Amino acid sequence: MIERLRALSRPLRYVTYVAGVLLAFIIAAGVGATAAMVVGGQFGQFGTDSGQNGTFEGNKLETTGPDSGLEGTGIEPSKNPNNTADKASFVHQADQENSRGDYTYISEPSINGDANAIVIVFVSPTSDRESTGAASYGHNIGVWYEPVARKWAIFNQDMAPVPTGSAFEVVVPQASAGFVHDAGLSNTAGNYTYTDDRLTNGKPDIELSVTQNWNPGGRKGVYNNHPVDTLYDPKVKKWAIFNLDGAPIPEGASFNVAVSPGASDAVR
Repeated sequence: MIERLRALSRPLRYVTYVAGVLLAFIIAAGVGATAAMVVGGQFGQFGTDSGQNGTFEGNKLETTGPDSGLEGTGIEPSKNPNNTADKASFVHQADQENSRGDYTYISEPSINGDANAIVIVFVSPTSDRESTGAASYGHNIGVWYEPVARKWAIFNQDMAPVPTGSAFEVVVPQASAGFVHDAGLSNTAGNYTYTDDRLTNGKPDIELSVTQNWNPGGRKGVYNNHPVDTLYDPKVKKWAIFNLDGAPIPEGASFNVAVSPGASDAVR
């Protein structure tokens, strides 16, 4: 190749040399442009839009969803961050407008029309009689659902009229913290009836609040005109509801049960 170039005249050798240089430059420029396009294309997917800071848009880790940080851990995120043990808690006072003989209607939007609500009632002191409480009230109380009025009512088990001005503390627990227990032949003996629920079985340190329910779900009611309490039986690992005066619990008697952590659980 070199011998052929030497055989050419000087002007032709010059032209050939210039042409070679230009060809080499064009080839080099083409390779560089191609490389720039390839590299630019790879980083372009993380590039920034005009006037915006580079944040790798479209490839960032999302952390604002409700399950952030919990997916795959087995931990359920709270559906209600304001969740409390009680759905409602208030004091009901009997008066001439809300009372009918041996019962007094409760007006509470969260349970009106709900025959399956769990309603727990305690006798409370009245404003004019500070010492009035369960012991001095003089009547065993319960609750029942009145389907016509679509309201719950507090009643006296002995059917005596509810005195005007009587005050009652009413607690409606969350559905997940309460249940209805029915006394039957298989779970009742004498003045005891054993509960059988996942909220209470094998849990001696919890606290139970019980109110007699005359007609759960609006069905036919059963009276139990006796004071009741609860105790835990470690032999069978179950809680029992019992009549304090030793009277047998009638078949079909029902009780609303609310469960809350015991003192030892509350400090954990």
